[in-house]
Amino acid sequence: MSEFHRIKSYISYWLDAVNIHSLHAPFVYELYRKVLKQKHQNPAYAAIENIREKFRASRHYVEVDDLGSGSQKSTASTRRVSDIATYGITRRKYSEIMADMIDYMDYRQIVELGTSLGINTLYLSAKPNTQVTTFEGSASLVNIANELLEDQRKNVTVIEGNIDKTLPLFLESSPKLDFIYFDANHQYRATLRYFDLCLQQGHDQTCFVFDDIHLSEEMERAWDWIKNHYQVTLTLDLYQIGIVFINPELRKQHYVLEL
Repeated sequence: MSEFHRIKSYISYWLDAVNIHSLHAPFVYELYRKVLKQKHQNPAYAAIENIREKFRASRHYVEVDDLGSGSQKSTASTRRVSDIATYGITRRKYSEIMADMIDYMDYRQIVELGTSLGINTLYLSAKPNTQVTTFEGSASLVNIANELLEDQRKNVTVIEGNIDKTLPLFLESSPKLDFIYFDANHQYRATLRYFDLCLQQGHDQTCFVFDDIHLSEEMERAWDWIKNHYQVTLTLDLYQIGIVFINPELRKQHYVLEL
């Protein structure tokens, strides 16, 4: 993200963002109050953050096969694990929001596109009765994530390989999906392609979450396209992430929400 685009996009978000006093739709009001603005109390989250800190202190390097838009901090294929843990994975606040939403909505079938080190995967799989399938294109990151997840979670399956190939194969035989997090390829065409594929396995209550919706003009174009999709009824812009619902019982609305 260029500095100019970062400043421009954040100012636009800041000017448009509203809080709970502007929310009248019952579903959005309750979601904002009970999930988005709630103080996250789950004791499991502190344990996950201890693991994040260990990664941040790591002195190891890994070869990353980046099949998406690449790191925003480094274009090198060899990267420090500490840099990935600091800059390249979902921030704690948003991981907690997603984990709380999964619990609040009682979601069971979860998909994550972009495993990375597996930290966010730990959040998505914090509820024991969920089944999380996470996709990662880099073999070295899969090795790290598998080692972490095999020790921490029994309800996670890691699928290695180019998501362009592995995701369609998975969806051919997957059950209906409840929650999908898109954090793999931050490019316009790939974002829309993955959304279209997962949409076919969605249902009225499915939630789609997109990372880095303001990362670039390309991602903002993708976000605008998704907001206007004929099946999309509700979108929530939290600046870092965008949340999408396709529930036909919800009136078509777009909110920019203050966090």
